[in-house]
Amino acid sequence: MAEPHGIISAMLTPFTSDVGPVDYEWLPGYLRFLADGGLHGVLALGTTGEGPSMSVVERIRTLEIIMAHRGELSVIAGTGCAALTDTIALSRAAIDLGVDAILVMPPFYIKQPDETGILAYFRALCDALPADARVMLYHIPQVTGVPITRTIIDGLLTSHGARFYGLKDSSGDWEHSKMLIDSYPQLRIFTGSDRLIARALAGGAAGAITALSSAFPKLARAVFDAFHQGGDVAAAQARLSAVRDLVNPINTPPALKAALTWTSDLPETALRLPLLPLSNEEAAALRAAYERIMAGTMS
Repeated sequence: MAEPHGIISAMLTPFTSDVGPVDYEWLPGYLRFLADGGLHGVLALGTTGEGPSMSVVERIRTLEIIMAHRGELSVIAGTGCAALTDTIALSRAAIDLGVDAILVMPPFYIKQPDETGILAYFRALCDALPADARVMLYHIPQVTGVPITRTIIDGLLTSHGARFYGLKDSSGDWEHSKMLIDSYPQLRIFTGSDRLIARALAGGAAGAITALSSAFPKLARAVFDAFHQGGDVAAAQARLSAVRDLVNPINTPPALKAALTWTSDLPETALRLPLLPLSNEEAAALRAAYERIMAGTMS
């Protein structure tokens, strides 16, 4: 297995229509686009990839296509579901396909559950997986409503340290990410925020799993290259952050799918309900704002 590191795209999932199936034929070209953009890996079926809007069968088939066309990209599979049985089934299937790690959000339907229940959920998952499984936890409380607390982290390290591989912190809180990096050197910590890539790399993170790189891979890779090659990290991060500011948390997949029509040569692809596409006016405004940012940084 590859060691996920560096800039990893929270990749998009293509659909034929808002109620239609996954457009599996679209995926190979998209993976080439991400690889050509310099990315080190992909996260499939995460929040940006609309994974929770897909059935377990659809998610497994999507992973089959991705693994067949991954090339040199590392692959992390988002396998968290509301039902533990679905999470186990999807996680086992992903591991059997050879993914490099799985990323598991907490069960999100029950709000404000006892953290001991969440810990028991993750322990039951680990018990059902092979000894060499790499399990990453997904901290995105603004979406799931369920945080990954230190009690959960410490408990899982105690009981299943061999399988507990890392954590994606999408809280957007640098102090929280820094605490994780400093407190858990045995775990691979990834920031989930485009705005924090430079800080995360400087602070010792394993890398970044970012939404914006799903449509703008070269902007995210530029921060990585500047950091490792002695370039202007602040300028690269400022450019990436400025573009990220155009995409708010509510319209992230719609905006990124709209942007792909002019950042790549890929055909347009649909979102799955309940997400709705940008209007023509919104898409035009997004492109114009992006072009102003890029023109300003090159002047």
